[in-house]
Amino acid sequence: MAPDVDIEALGLLDGLDGQARQERADLIAWLLARGFALDHIRASVAAPQMLAANRVLGDDGDYVSAREASEKAGIDLELFQRLHLSVGLPRIEDPDAAVLLRADAEAATGAKFLLDLGISVEDAVAVTRVVTESLGHAAAIMREAALKTLLRPGASEIEIAEATEELSHRATPMLGPMMEDLIRLQLRQTFAIEAVNAAERAAGVLPGARMVTVCFADIAGFTRLGESLPPEELQHVASRLGELAHDAAITPVRFVKSIGDAVMLVCYDPVPLLEAALALADAAVANDLPRLRIGVASGCAVSRAGDWFGSPVNLASRVTAAARPGVVLAAESARDAIGSAQGFDWTPIGARHLKGVSDEVKLFRVERLGV
Repeated sequence: MAPDVDIEALGLLDGLDGQARQERADLIAWLLARGFALDHIRASVAAPQMLAANRVLGDDGDYVSAREASEKAGIDLELFQRLHLSVGLPRIEDPDAAVLLRADAEAATGAKFLLDLGISVEDAVAVTRVVTESLGHAAAIMREAALKTLLRPGASEIEIAEATEELSHRATPMLGPMMEDLIRLQLRQTFAIEAVNAAERAAGVLPGARMVTVCFADIAGFTRLGESLPPEELQHVASRLGELAHDAAITPVRFVKSIGDAVMLVCYDPVPLLEAALALADAAVANDLPRLRIGVASGCAVSRAGDWFGSPVNLASRVTAAARPGVVLAAESARDAIGSAQGFDWTPIGARHLKGVSDEVKLFRVERLGV
C-alpha cells in the first residue's frame, strides 16, 4: 500500500467491522498495488471487489466530457446526448464536465455507423435503445451465472476480485464474436421472413407452402415482471414456459422455438394444435406461472431450417398480442380450419384491426366445451 494513504481517515472502511473490515482494507491495498487510483476506488466503494473485472470490461477510470466525446466521434452534441440516453446512461447536465466514462462514450457513439449507412436518426436511436434493453437482460443473466460459478462460502474479497478478473479476461475475447453471430442469425431470420412475405404478396401463394395452424403463447406482463423479479427468477419463468410448451406439443404438434418470453407451436392438423394451446394455458396456471396470452391462426406457410414463415405465422403473432391474459384467441382462419370438431366453445369477440395485417380479422375466444 502507498505509505501516504490512510484508509481509515478516508472513510473507506466505514460501516465495516471485524473480518469484513480487515478484508476490505486488504482489498484496497491489493487494488492500490495493482495501479488503481484512490479516486477510482473511492467511486466504487459499494463494490470494490468488481473493480479489477470492470477494468477488463472497459472501466479504466478515464472520464471525458460529452462535448469531447461528440467531437471525437464527429457528431453534434445534441445527437450524442440522444444516443447516450438510448444506451441507458443517465442524462448529462453539464456537457463540459468530465463525468462520462470513456468506454461508455465510445459505446454510445458506436451507433454512428447506422447513420453512415443512411439510416435516419430516429431509427438509429430506436435500434440502439432496443439492442441495449435486450443486452441488459442478457448481461444480468450472465452476471448471475458467473457469480454462481465463482462464489463459494468463505471466499475473501481479494479472492472474489481475483476470480472475477480472471473470468473477465477469459470471457471478454468471446463476447464480441458471440454477440455478432447471434445478431447475424437474427438478421438472417428477419430477412427470410420479409423475403417470404414479399413472395407471398407478389404471387398470392407461396411455392412449396403447406396448410398449417400456428400458435404463439407469451407471458402476460413479462416486461413489468422484470421490474420486480431478479434476473435469474425471470429467466426461470421463461425457461419454465418453454418446458411446458414442449410437454404440450404432443405429436403431431411440433414445438418450433422459444423467443424470449414466447413460444411457438405448429401442426398440420388444427385440432391437436388447439388442444395443445388450451393444455398449455392450463399448465401455466397449474405451475403458478403468470397467465399466458395465446393466439392461433391457420393458413399456408413454408418451413425452412426448422422454422416456419408465411401469413399464418405473422397473424398468429398479432392475434397473441391482442389476446387478454389467460385467453386463447383464434383468428377466423383457425375457426374455419377446425370446422365442426367437437370439444371447443367458440365465442366471437368481433373484428379487429391488427398491426401489420391489412384487413380486419374476426377473432374468437376459445375454451373447452362446458368450461
